[in-house]
Amino acid sequence: MDMFLYYLKLSKHNLKRHKLFFILMITTLAVGVAVLLANLAILKVMSSDPIPEKSDKIFSVNMTTWPEKNDNNSEPLHILRYRDAMHILKSDIPTYSLAHYASQVYTRNVESKSLTRFSAETRATTSDFFELTNAPFEFGGTWTNENANDIVIGADLNQKLFAGVNSIGKSVEIGKQVFRVVGVLKPWSLKPLFYHATERRAFNQTDDLYAPVETALTNNWGISARTSSTERFKDASDTRDKNVFYMQAFVQLDNAQQKAQFQNYLDSYSQSLKDAGEHPFPINNKLYDVNQWLDKNKVVDQKILAFAFATVLFLAVCIFNASSLLLARYHSAKFETGLRRAVGASKKHVFYQGAVESLIIGSCCAALALILGWLFLKFSLTLFPYLSDSASFDSGLVIMGICIALVTSFLSSLYPLIQASNSSLSAQLK
Repeated sequence: MDMFLYYLKLSKHNLKRHKLFFILMITTLAVGVAVLLANLAILKVMSSDPIPEKSDKIFSVNMTTWPEKNDNNSEPLHILRYRDAMHILKSDIPTYSLAHYASQVYTRNVESKSLTRFSAETRATTSDFFELTNAPFEFGGTWTNENANDIVIGADLNQKLFAGVNSIGKSVEIGKQVFRVVGVLKPWSLKPLFYHATERRAFNQTDDLYAPVETALTNNWGISARTSSTERFKDASDTRDKNVFYMQAFVQLDNAQQKAQFQNYLDSYSQSLKDAGEHPFPINNKLYDVNQWLDKNKVVDQKILAFAFATVLFLAVCIFNASSLLLARYHSAKFETGLRRAVGASKKHVFYQGAVESLIIGSCCAALALILGWLFLKFSLTLFPYLSDSASFDSGLVIMGICIALVTSFLSSLYPLIQASNSSLSAQLK
C-alpha cells in the first residue's frame, strides 16, 4: 500500500510537470471513447430485447392467403384480412392471442368545460393484448366485451384528460360516440415496439389509447398502417368481408408442442382456402418469435452497424496516437528513469509506477469521455430522430464507458512502459 501511495504521488508530480502533454493524451483517448459510447447507446436500444421474460414464446403470425398470383405477395404476409385474424383468435391453442391495427382518434373528457380535443395514437386490438405484452395497469383492467364502448388509456393521455387521477368509469368523447374508461396503464415503454416493428415504427412510443377491434371497425376508425387490397372498400367497417390486408396477429405459445399444434392449425386453414380456389400459393405459413421478427424487419439500422465498426477503428487510431505521445514522453525522460534505476528502482518498479500513472489518466479520460459521449449522443440523435426518446446513457453504459477508458489508457501505455522498463541502465546513464 505504501508503494502504491508513493507511485500515486510520483504520478501526480509527473502530471503537473507535463500538463499540456497529458491534457492532449487524455483528450485524444476521451474523444475516441466518447464516440464509441454514443454509438453503443444507439446500438443498445436498437438491439435490445423488448420483452426478455418471454420473447421466445411470443410469435408474429405470417400467412399465405393472398388471393391473386403475383411475385410480390408469394411470401407469407404479416398483414392479414379480418377473417384470417378472426380465425386465429378462434383457436384455443395459444395461451394468449391478439389481432390489431393502428389508428388515430381525437379525444375529449366529456365532463370538461373545454372543447379541446387531444390526438391519441390508437391500437384497435383484443383483450389478450395486455396479458401478451405484459402491459402494466395503474387502475382497472381490460374490457370483457369485444363489442363494448370500453377503452384503456395510457398514462400520458390520462394526464391530459383527467390530470392523472383514477379515471375508471369516466367518459371520453371520440367522434360523436362516448366511451367508458375501464383501464389506465402505468408509464410503459417497449423498445423496440415489437408488435408494430414494421413501417419504421419500432421505436415509437407505446399507444395512447386501446379499444376493442370490433368497436373500432364499427365506428370506422381509420387504418393508420400498411394496407393492401384486391378490392375497393369504403371505410374500415367495410373491410370485414373483403380482401383487405391490414391486421397483424401475435400469439403466445409457451412450449414446442403448442407451437407445432398451432402451426398445423394455420396450415390446415390455408390448405382449406387453397382447396376452395381462394389462393394459388404453396402453404408457407411462418411463426417468428420476437427477436426473429425484429431481425427480419432489420430494426438495427445498417448505417449504425457500419458506424459502430468505424468508431472501433477510430478508437484504435486514438490509442495508437496516445501511445506514440507517451513513447515520446518516456524517451525524453529516459535520463530521469536512469537516475531512478541507479538509486535502486527495478524494472518492475518502473512498470508499476507507469501503470498507476495510466490509471490516473484513464480516470480523467473516463470523466471527460462521459461528458463528450453525452454530447455526441445528442448530436447523433439529430440524425436518427426516431430514437430521440429511446437512446440514453444508463448506468450500465456509464460503467462500460469507465471500463473502456481505463482499458484504453492502459493499452496506450503498455508498449511505452515495456520500452521504458526494459531499456538498459548503462544506456540510460551514458
